[in-house]
Amino acid sequence: MSANRYAMLTLLAREPLSGYDIKQQMNNRMGPFWKIGSNQVYPELAKMDKEGLVKIQGVEQHDYRPARKVYEITEVGKEKLIEWTMAPSEPQQMKDEFLLKAYNSWLIEPEDMKKRLVERKKMHEEKLSVYLDKAAELKGMQDPANPKDPITSSIAVVEFGIQYERLYIEWCEKFIHSC
Repeated sequence: MSANRYAMLTLLAREPLSGYDIKQQMNNRMGPFWKIGSNQVYPELAKMDKEGLVKIQGVEQHDYRPARKVYEITEVGKEKLIEWTMAPSEPQQMKDEFLLKAYNSWLIEPEDMKKRLVERKKMHEEKLSVYLDKAAELKGMQDPANPKDPITSSIAVVEFGIQYERLYIEWCEKFIHSC
């Protein structure tokens, strides 16, 4: 089964969602570390429905719109998600085009590289700010008395993002000073 399906099941394990809501949640909750194309959501949901991993409920709209489909994870889907979560994962190799360009920085003028580094640092500072806001928001929603609160795992992933952005900013600063 594709990782995109597991990403969608991850969201559905937390709450039933429409296909549109899944895409929005992918952008908002998982966007920093997982992307999925809009054209992938509905075909994957149809396949998962056929395989018994999710079930569809119709929800009436109160205006002129047709009923929208809301998807809910099934016990089979939850079992598959748990199996996948427990399975070992291979470390992913980082692919960062900017690092490849930095590897060639000896070919350009130091001032030009400094400009690129300052731009990159600013981009990561902006991302860090988003992560910090998200962490604060999630911590306000967390139930510390519940060790199985899904918010706890969300906070852990956001904190990874915070550390990553801080590391990237620090690297930029060091490289700027060496130019």
